[in-house]
Amino acid sequence: MGRDHYGVRDEIKDTAESFYRAVTNKNLKGIDSVWAQVPYASVAGRSGHIRQGWPAVRGYWEERFAQLGPIKVVAKLQGLVVHAVGDVAWVSGTELRTISDGDIRHERLRMTAVLERKGDQWQIVSYHASEGAPRHESSQLAS
Repeated sequence: MGRDHYGVRDEIKDTAESFYRAVTNKNLKGIDSVWAQVPYASVAGRSGHIRQGWPAVRGYWEERFAQLGPIKVVAKLQGLVVHAVGDVAWVSGTELRTISDGDIRHERLRMTAVLERKGDQWQIVSYHASEGAPRHESSQLAS
C-alpha cells in the first residue's frame, strides 16, 4: 500500500496504455502481460458475446487479431476516469479507434475495465467496449 492516490492512478493509467499498445500492435505477449490470467477474467467486445475465463479471453484476442489480418487499428483512450479502492480499480472512457484498411475510418466506443492489483502491478480482469446508443433529434424524442 503506502502509495499515494496519484501514484496508484498513474499505475492504473500505465496498465491501460500498455493494453492499448498491445491491441494496436496485435501483440499477444502484451495482452498476456496486462491481463490477470484467472478463471473470472472476462471480455465483452462489440459482438455482445461475453467470454469468461482466461483461456476464453486469450482466445478472443487471438481471434480478433487474426480477423483483422493486415487491417491496422490504432486505439487510444480519451476522457479517462480512474477509481481505485484497495486492490480493485475501474477505468472508463471513450475508446477512439482509427481503422486503416485501404480507407481510413474512425470509431468511438464506450469502454469500462476492471483491474486488480497483483503484487506490484495492476492487471485487467474485465474489459467491455460498446457503441453508444444512436442519438435522436430532440423533435423525435418529443413525438
